[in-house]
Amino acid sequence: MLKLVISLALSTSLFGDVYQECLESARDEYSALSCTEKELIRQDKLLNIAYKKAMKRVESFRKDDLRNVQRLWIRYSDAKCNFYYHKHSGSAGLGEASECKLRETKQRIQELNEIE
Repeated sequence: MLKLVISLALSTSLFGDVYQECLESARDEYSALSCTEKELIRQDKLLNIAYKKAMKRVESFRKDDLRNVQRLWIRYSDAKCNFYYHKHSGSAGLGEASECKLRETKQRIQELNEIE
């Protein structure tokens, strides 16, 4: 699991250097998960910024649509990523769920930044 997380982060430029450095120095799965959670907090802040900027760029008659799409995206992303982790499975799948949330969040940031 730890090797999977590190190889994913190193094979893509989706995430910041701080995240990659944190993963490289992770001693175990819990350390790697901590890195992922910190990066998720950072990406969530970037998501909020991208959403606010997109809301400013769209025509006023499209703001409700964008708000609705964002709410649907949150529900979809949560459902998709929570699939990887279930409360009855212990810690199995927790890393995959966190990585999923990171990927989904970064992809959504890119989508929001492309809205004109």
